[in-house]
Amino acid sequence: MKTTATSIRRQVEAEVAAGDRVPGDRLPSVRKLASELDVSPNTVAAAYKQLRDRGVVLGRGRQGTIVAPLSRPTLSQLASVPDGVVDALRGSPDPALLPDLAPAFAAATEGSQIAYGDPLIDESFATAARDMFEADDIDATNMVVTSGAMDAIEKILAANDLRPGDRVGVEDPGHIPVHQLVRSAGLELVPLTVDEEGITPDALETALSKQLAALIVTPRAQNPTGAAFTKQRAAVLSDSLSRHPELLLIQDDHAGAISGVDWQGLTPPGTRHATIRSLGKSLGPDLRISISVGDATTIGRVAVAVSNGPGWISHLLQRAAAYLLTSQATTKLVRQAAASYTERRGCLIEALAEHGVHASGRSGINVWIPTSDEQATVQAARSAAFAIRAADAYRVESAAAVRVTISNLSVDQIDELARAIGTQDSTAGHSRSM
Repeated sequence: MKTTATSIRRQVEAEVAAGDRVPGDRLPSVRKLASELDVSPNTVAAAYKQLRDRGVVLGRGRQGTIVAPLSRPTLSQLASVPDGVVDALRGSPDPALLPDLAPAFAAATEGSQIAYGDPLIDESFATAARDMFEADDIDATNMVVTSGAMDAIEKILAANDLRPGDRVGVEDPGHIPVHQLVRSAGLELVPLTVDEEGITPDALETALSKQLAALIVTPRAQNPTGAAFTKQRAAVLSDSLSRHPELLLIQDDHAGAISGVDWQGLTPPGTRHATIRSLGKSLGPDLRISISVGDATTIGRVAVAVSNGPGWISHLLQRAAAYLLTSQATTKLVRQAAASYTERRGCLIEALAEHGVHASGRSGINVWIPTSDEQATVQAARSAAFAIRAADAYRVESAAAVRVTISNLSVDQIDELARAIGTQDSTAGHSRSM
């Protein structure tokens, strides 16, 4: 059988799936593998490109081509937090701060069943969503409903005719599925450094010089760092973008009202833009609904994609979401959640500082902790009965760190976790100085 780029790619994918190659393993150089397989280097180079596009491998310059971190935890990994270990790993909201869905779905079933050809968006949900956007001065004239934020991002990218090889600016560290979606579409990731106020102005200017086709940002509750734009940062970034009217701007406001900070979005530089709000963090992870607003062309094309695919997002879900968005009890609970998450983030950051460990998290449910050794820090936390997340899968070029989700942590547990991480950090620092 003839060896082709596709057959090489499939072989590497099979080896990764079987565990014969693990994240961080280096693949042979293009010339070495070409010699071993007796094929042209161009064939191997094309296979490696396919693997990069699918997110299986990463190109690391002089380090060569390495197997990428797992794009998402597997189901077994997600279920691997054993009894007696506190889950500060999986990025879910506090169940005690989520509304009861039973009344919402009872109300949703009171309406009549819809028929094929009915509008994609339920009228009650459209009204509630429009009010939500307009409260932050976001134009909601054009609106579409999708099954979560990642579904929206995938359809928005597809709607704007990006071609394989086009460059897309992403946050680094950034949300794993965003990186994977961009790679899977055959687009080139351009990583932008993130600090506590979001992507940095210098990083954006550098990325824009590389002729970005699109930029995907999280204005608040950035995953994994908890970064959030300030008014000043948003203004500076918007000014830089204004000189690139051809760029597609996608803003993912996945945490919305539970972020703990006000909305500070970027001003779209041109005619292609979308802002996405999903409801999973504030109303429940299984409420798989996001609302996107933006320019008429983009939103219209996404609506066609929804029509040609699932057809529509369940009106029962939409009506239930509308009930929750307009409920005074839910509004009060969401405010309580935002305040609680803010308090817990602050407590963890302060507790870590007492142990000499710098951490950040301006918004949302995560705290970001730089470390010299991700796995050692994860293990130190696990030894103290806490499951936290190594940051390797979130990073493109950024430095090592761990992510702690604070939504399941009590004040006493925060002190204990900070002590475990601080002890590990101190030990590592002592070892480095020896």
